[in-house]
Amino acid sequence: MFKKLCIYQPNVFPPLHYFNRIMNSDVWVMLDDVQLNKKVGQTRFSLKVNGQEHKIAIPILGGNRVKINEAVIPYHHWIDKLHKTLDYAYGNCPFFETARSSAIDYVEHHQRLNTNFKLFCEHFTIDMLRKLGWQGEVVSSKGLAEDLKASERMAEIAYQLEGTHYVCGNEGFQQYVDLTHFQNRKLAIIVQLWKCPEYPQSKGSFLHNLSILDLIANVGLDRAREILVSGDTMGWKVYE
Repeated sequence: MFKKLCIYQPNVFPPLHYFNRIMNSDVWVMLDDVQLNKKVGQTRFSLKVNGQEHKIAIPILGGNRVKINEAVIPYHHWIDKLHKTLDYAYGNCPFFETARSSAIDYVEHHQRLNTNFKLFCEHFTIDMLRKLGWQGEVVSSKGLAEDLKASERMAEIAYQLEGTHYVCGNEGFQQYVDLTHFQNRKLAIIVQLWKCPEYPQSKGSFLHNLSILDLIANVGLDRAREILVSGDTMGWKVYE
């Protein structure tokens, strides 16, 4: 019996490929004990404004070498901007209120709790996954193969959790995966090759990989679920 795992760092209002990968896995391992890398994009999310991709970056306290589980969000610096941008970009969309409550109400709730970056991202993603019907297992990477690096750590985490397949992105596969780390543990690798099907958006050319908020605002949760699991893993490369 297959047991597919993916390993992801927490991300603010994640992009669609993020949800597609998790929803095609049985276990999501939250890589939440490593250094925050702003270049990877965990602190940014993309919306569609005036037909163009518009990136919003949330501020993080602690400098450029802070760990994900230590990063602090100064909420008051960006809530108003998010509110205005969502109203302007998606106010006329059929499921605007669903997207708005998923974002604004959520942010305001966590501002009151003064939730750190790690928990803010993880709680949103888990809550959204459940709303989208995914019932897989969520595991923190803390305490798992912490003495290993990059590819070998991913392989060892999957092995310790009794996985059979590690689901990864194509870019990550090209940059850091060493197949021998997985082959030595009798683990297969599935490389995500998914392009989001087109769905109704605002003016301009269709943009494929915006934040989950764009998809929810335009099509609602039920249709979003269908889009995010479309095609299953058909056509994805498998290395055994």
